[in-house]
Amino acid sequence: MDLDWTYRPRRRQRRGCFVWSGLVLLLAVYLYIQRPDWLVRQPPPPATTPTPSALYWQTKAEAHIAAGHFSEAAAALEQMAALEPENAYPLVALAGLHLMARRVEQAHALTQKAVRLEAKNVAALAMHARVLDWRGNYDSASDFAFQALELEPDNPDVLAVLGEIYSDVGNYAVALDYLEEALAIDPANVMARRNLGYLYEIQKEHESAIAEYSRAIELAPNRPDLFIELGRQYERLDEWDLAIETYEKAVAAGETAFSLDALGWALWQSNDFLQALRILRRAAELEPDNGLVLSHLGMAYYRRLNYESAAETMERAASLLEEDELNAQFTLILGLSHVLKKPQECHLGVPWLHKTLEFAPGLSSALYGLRQCSSS
Repeated sequence: MDLDWTYRPRRRQRRGCFVWSGLVLLLAVYLYIQRPDWLVRQPPPPATTPTPSALYWQTKAEAHIAAGHFSEAAAALEQMAALEPENAYPLVALAGLHLMARRVEQAHALTQKAVRLEAKNVAALAMHARVLDWRGNYDSASDFAFQALELEPDNPDVLAVLGEIYSDVGNYAVALDYLEEALAIDPANVMARRNLGYLYEIQKEHESAIAEYSRAIELAPNRPDLFIELGRQYERLDEWDLAIETYEKAVAAGETAFSLDALGWALWQSNDFLQALRILRRAAELEPDNGLVLSHLGMAYYRRLNYESAAETMERAASLLEEDELNAQFTLILGLSHVLKKPQECHLGVPWLHKTLEFAPGLSSALYGLRQCSSS
């Protein structure tokens, strides 16, 4: 049979494939136009920064205290207190810093809160007892100290606080027993060593006080308050060069109103009135409501014959000081500042001069001021 070479097999019709291909193409175009999030390259999520914990701030505070950076330590303790408002530790540590700077009322508010939070916290009880002692509340101070002692009979800080309380009430033998017991437990306890120096100081044994304060400084060389207490002993011995040198070290360790005032007042008493004025101005800038600093600054103004500033500054100091903190020197200089300024303000000066005569009857300078007002 002849073959028909013109024959071609018929191809199958695949209409379904074309339909599906079209649908896939349309879907791809739709997805490209819509650009869902899973097709778009996303940036990596930002790295999270961990929030510092209370323990972090406590560690920072302790490091700052060891280095003598007390402002930074206080800031770290405040951060810790904000994170753990029911924790007494930062409040007690802050109170200790306030005591170092002689801010007793601020310390008192903190220890009151600490004891309310943790009634069995030995450190809180001991610090509260010390603050109460500094405020002159000796009975309450001893109550809190003995509460702490019952909880920890061998705690050297508690024993040191009891030594300080008994020193202040004049029971020196008992005070010495407590302080020696504290140092037997911990010879490197700074508070016990400092309080032993204080015990010698109030007994006017200044050489022994110098030795103990010096030992305390060896243990804590960044504490400005210890240098100030050492410098005070040199003042008692009329060794003004050593006192000023020691106060300068206090300022180098920590420039506070307390340390600057100690240096400025020592300079004033050694007749360096210009330098005293410069230092005391800085102290008043740091604590403008510190009555003692303002009284010393007013006296420095007076010695520089700036009677107007002297009168204004000392009137401000008088409004901040307690009645028992006034003395003949203060009232005399305040009264004379009003009398000698231009124009005179005898109506303001005369009452202070009369008060001076109550402190020191017959004082010639006060009588001079009154005669000046009578003649005018």
